Amino acid sequence: MGAACSSPSDEEVHTSNPRANGRHSIAYAPAEITSPRGSCEPASAKGPLDASLGNATRHGVSPGPSGSSYAKINQDRGVAYWPFNSSHNEALFCVFDGHGCNGEKVSEFCMKAIPAALQEHGDELRSHPEEVLTKAVCSVDKAVLKKNGGQFARSCGTTSTIVYINGSTLWAACSGDSRAVLGSSKGGKIRARDLTNDHKPDGEGELERILNAGGEVSRGEYGRPARVWAAGKIGLAMSRSVGDGECKKYGVIPNPEVQRFELAAAPDAKPEGDGDRFVIVASDGACEIVASEPGSMSRGCAKLVQEAALRWKREEGNYRDDITAIVARLPFVSSGEAPTLELGLSGGSFEGDALYINMGEQGRRISEMGAGDSSPAPEKAGDDFQNRRLSVAARDDDEWSDESDRDGE
Repeated sequence: MGAACSSPSDEEVHTSNPRANGRHSIAYAPAEITSPRGSCEPASAKGPLDASLGNATRHGVSPGPSGSSYAKINQDRGVAYWPFNSSHNEALFCVFDGHGCNGEKVSEFCMKAIPAALQEHGDELRSHPEEVLTKAVCSVDKAVLKKNGGQFARSCGTTSTIVYINGSTLWAACSGDSRAVLGSSKGGKIRARDLTNDHKPDGEGELERILNAGGEVSRGEYGRPARVWAAGKIGLAMSRSVGDGECKKYGVIPNPEVQRFELAAAPDAKPEGDGDRFVIVASDGACEIVASEPGSMSRGCAKLVQEAALRWKREEGNYRDDITAIVARLPFVSSGEAPTLELGLSGGSFEGDALYINMGEQGRRISEMGAGDSSPAPEKAGDDFQNRRLSVAARDDDEWSDESDRDGE
């Protein structure tokens, strides 16, 4: 995912939902930026869990004529659950990065269906998390591919990155190239550890599977990513995803790579001590930025998205991918804890035990400079950013179907 300078409306607020049984569920709801002139100073979230949980999202931009930019539909979706699975000792954080025409519909479907599938088998999830996480993603993939007679996700799809925490054990399940990162302190310095691996068509084990299925893989070179090609026309820049029905015929699979990690949180009495400090689940970003805001996960998350946006602008000018991140300070879960949260305005939607990150705004032209959303430099002739940056691309700019679109990663 891409990046841009945050405005106050980029920053979200905590929301609470007191339930009949006394439980409170929390998440961080993003408000999509509505003006190209927002301040770059991140705002603070409300509520006592501001220091524990942060979330921010930012739509992407595409180059237009004369150096202008157009806001893309934000195809990212995410959700944070706590308590999860009827337990304050469990938490769930998910990010889905849609791609292709209507990719935001696939990511939104997954945002609701995957947590529901996990909770449906809650006891099994605790005892056999790897198996249940895999089954949940694969079952949702099947449901996606059956919708609308198979037309719903024929040439679009989404990544899926899930972090499930049960006490001091963390499980990361990834399909695609959205990431989860663990931030730890050691010797007074913050160090990042990848909890997931990117699934690229030319990756070890991925290439062989695709070729055996009759797929074709183009090499990643000249700034372009490796792609698996379906019938020589639909080029997908990842080897695992939910949806992407045409590419599923050529070796692309939904199965997540599931990894287990034991957390070692730093003792509260020694904030400078060694230990695991935070978890980031993101469609893209500069994860080390969070370390510069130790007092607030919401501010740290906003700075992460802001820095990612600025880097996109420096490297790509008028193009930027969507960016979404969830940041949770460790230790996050605490058995029996049921905080009272301060209710505030929200750009997300609350349902049941979760607040969803599901902004999807129609593109609009950004005619003025501001908030990192446009570039003074016009797009260079022949600068084929779509083939370099989009998750789904057409070979030689051919149109492959009526559903085709260049709406992005």
